[in-house]
Amino acid sequence: MPKKRREKMKQAELHNFLQRYFLANQCEILDNQQGVMTVQLTDELDETLMNRPFYWNYVKRVGGKGIPMKVTFITNPDKKEEKGEWIHFGSPRLHQIFNTLKDKGKVTKQYEKIDGLTHQTALTPWLNINLSIHYQGTHKRNEILSVGIHLITGAIVPEFLEKVNNVQLTPIIPDYCFTLTPIIRVSSALKRIEKYTENQISSHEDSWIDASHKKLQDEKELLDYFYSKQIEVHSEMSEEELEGVNAAKERYQSELAKLAERFEPKVSLEIINSGMFYFVQQTSFSLLKS
Repeated sequence: MPKKRREKMKQAELHNFLQRYFLANQCEILDNQQGVMTVQLTDELDETLMNRPFYWNYVKRVGGKGIPMKVTFITNPDKKEEKGEWIHFGSPRLHQIFNTLKDKGKVTKQYEKIDGLTHQTALTPWLNINLSIHYQGTHKRNEILSVGIHLITGAIVPEFLEKVNNVQLTPIIPDYCFTLTPIIRVSSALKRIEKYTENQISSHEDSWIDASHKKLQDEKELLDYFYSKQIEVHSEMSEEELEGVNAAKERYQSELAKLAERFEPKVSLEIINSGMFYFVQQTSFSLLKS
């Protein structure tokens, strides 16, 4: 897949994540098209994200009503020069949003919003885990993996957030609805998602790993050449010269550690957040067939 297309797909996943994030925090999305989203923040989220402590301290001190900001976020690479905040993997704003999820707790519970019911309706349970995968080597990159698992059948649905993007959700179970008891326990579901994630990572092309190892070896050879004379010990060396050699060895080991930290290929996972979702049968069937 061409690099530019792959980048657009990742940014589309990020856009869906942001949309869910702001809706879950009771923000109004004023405009949302072609990777450009304008959001009316709540007081709480403005205070959390927008770095206006003096303003909010003043509002609280005088007992007034604050005016939260409207912010435009851009995730479409073709529109990042437009007016708004360009947000992407690795950007400070995205890290800030991830941190708010950690601070608030990572688990949410959402129900499909259904109006006008007059009879009892069953809602089926799903567990959703959203992960940030960090690839480190010659080139650093990050991606979001959103996985859902049906807690009745055990079926796993990738790109979960994107697929439920148009489902209206509410944190309160609708009238006349009840939830089915999961057949698969959450602990078992987490293990299945972990295995699925490992398989996904393993299935990616691994040329970056070879490139990282080669780069690390090349840099190490240069370092060895640079320090070869400085760390060489001779029997006729004075005590002062030996101290100089020991100091050079310490610098050499320090530089080696920095090279390994920079170029050694690594993959790390971080759970952004997780949630229990309850959908009507028709929505669950659509997800299972997707």
